Amino acid sequence: MPFRPSSLAALFLVLSMALVPALGGVAQAGTIVERTLAFVNKRPVLLSDVALTKALLGIEEKEALERTIEEVLMHEEASRLLSEPPAPEAVEAAVGVLKEKAGPGFSDAALTRKALVQLAIKGYIDIRLRPLVRVEDAEVRKVLSDKLAAEALPEAFNAMAPEIRDRLERRALDQRIEEWVASLKRREEVRRPVSR
Repeated sequence: MPFRPSSLAALFLVLSMALVPALGGVAQAGTIVERTLAFVNKRPVLLSDVALTKALLGIEEKEALERTIEEVLMHEEASRLLSEPPAPEAVEAAVGVLKEKAGPGFSDAALTRKALVQLAIKGYIDIRLRPLVRVEDAEVRKVLSDKLAAEALPEAFNAMAPEIRDRLERRALDQRIEEWVASLKRREEVRRPVSR
């Protein structure tokens, strides 16, 4: 005997009622499981990705949304340059670090997505931006001079120079990354749905 539409609806209702307890109450009625918070070049920025960013950085949701949008922009650009995916061991290690830092409640798929994005961005930065950063000895000497003036017991230049150089390089690299993100935001399309 063929199913009639009313029979199909009743069957669906019975199956769905049987599956809800079997799923362990994963999603309750009225609970938002996933939502699109913005679009970057027509790619959705998902609530789960923003929640993971929020947990990793310990920031508010609005800032986490902005950081996630920036990450999507950087990942798109990085993907154009990098031809090979990261090694599986690198992905596994990155997922482990993210899992530990984010805490419970995030799926392996979300953590793997985030790890792939971050590894691609790091690869791009290492190839394109880090070689542009140069710290001259004069800058290191100025920082050392300022530090020595503030401290009673000065250390030798050769002992302190590598740490100072590293700090100055990180600062210069951070500036390059901010300029890169700003240029991506100017030329790419970022659209946020109207909130309800």
